[in-house]
Amino acid sequence: MSSGEKSMDGVLNFLSNYGYALNYADLSDSLVHQVKRRMIDTLGCAMGCYDMEPPRMARAHALEAVSTPGSTVLGTRHKTTPELAAFANGVMVRYLDFNDTSMSGNAGHPSDNIPAVLAAAEYAGATVQTAIAGIVIAYEVQGRFGDACKDLRARGWDSAIFVGVSAAAGAAKALGLNKDQTAYALALAAVPYAAMGQTRVGHLSMWKGCTAPNSARNGTFAALLARRGMTGPLEAFDGTRGFKQQLGTTLKLAAFGGAGVPYTIETDKFKYYPCDYEAQCAFTPILELHAALHGNIDDIDKVEIETYDHAIKISADTPDKWSPQNRETADHSIPYVAAVGLARGKLWLEDFEEERIREPRIHALMQKIQVRATDACNRDWPEAYPFRITVTTKSGHQHLREIRYAKGHPKNPMSDKDIEAKFLRLTEPVMGQDRARNALDRLWHLDEMKTVNEILEPFALDQTRNL
Repeated sequence: MSSGEKSMDGVLNFLSNYGYALNYADLSDSLVHQVKRRMIDTLGCAMGCYDMEPPRMARAHALEAVSTPGSTVLGTRHKTTPELAAFANGVMVRYLDFNDTSMSGNAGHPSDNIPAVLAAAEYAGATVQTAIAGIVIAYEVQGRFGDACKDLRARGWDSAIFVGVSAAAGAAKALGLNKDQTAYALALAAVPYAAMGQTRVGHLSMWKGCTAPNSARNGTFAALLARRGMTGPLEAFDGTRGFKQQLGTTLKLAAFGGAGVPYTIETDKFKYYPCDYEAQCAFTPILELHAALHGNIDDIDKVEIETYDHAIKISADTPDKWSPQNRETADHSIPYVAAVGLARGKLWLEDFEEERIREPRIHALMQKIQVRATDACNRDWPEAYPFRITVTTKSGHQHLREIRYAKGHPKNPMSDKDIEAKFLRLTEPVMGQDRARNALDRLWHLDEMKTVNEILEPFALDQTRNL
């Protein structure tokens, strides 16, 4: 029994034991393959928004600091402090809202942890295999917290809270912390920071794509402090003023991956389209309706979208979602994504540029779109993500399409080829075809690499891109 275990609360004791005990040798080849798939998807998303404003802001701040040892700012060869690398690289990963999504309807995007784990591993000189184990641990913590805290979002908190804890767990493994240090890292991540749900309400700001990377930064910082001997509250979760009490959640954790229990990284959802998951789920039937209407949106009288309550809370909750003015609101707007699909028959990064967002005919079409929850859809969610969309033309003719599992869901999976195609489409405009394909090939051999720098080096661009 460790020195602090007697006074450590049950949640903290369980999490620190799990994170400390799980190692790369415990992972199957198929599980490591899933890590590769997510690494490719995650770094592709990061490079796809490399030149956009918030990623440039975060990167510029990280480039001001020089650290030896340090952690690479993605797209450069510059080494900054681990927590700044976790934030800057995390903003790149998250900004397009194109990275993977937890199977839990409440956990958020587990690949938000990957920049934190890589930054910690590079700083500590850890092996890539240790970083892979850290990523699996981080996914596990975030996914299980999302399942256990289903009421947290309803109380006005943001799922980024989970990322602070999960990133601390993954970074602790990457840094080689012992059981006690891991517990302190988790405590130092859980107690000081709580992200508020206001981030995702109404007219969304740039911070929407930064809140989870900020939590990952906090988790990385917590692990770094614990590595140096900083202690944290040992009743961080069960204490009278701890996580459960203050956030008003029960936190009854299910069994974690291993010993016959699937790991959450094996079952989370990829995104096939560059928007929030709920809007993405609507897009396949919208494309089918675009084809049925031959793109003639002038003939549309009304569009009725039936779905589940959570989809409305995320992507059809306020009038701003029917009149988006920026990327952050548009990619979280079912009416906008539906209007774009009906009118253009596609959805890609350029559809979230401000000029296209404000196109008058798209805004006019949005006003014909109604979104409502139904009992049938609510019963199916979150096992399925149902959308039932009916377009009524001015002549009274109706076109109906439905979906339960979007492309990228485990029951409608993206193949390795699909993930490669997504990666190349995102990276080639930024990196060039040859460099993008070289990076992709190397990532498929991730487990054969020795250092984290080998992962990041192929993504280094001309330094003038960062000025």
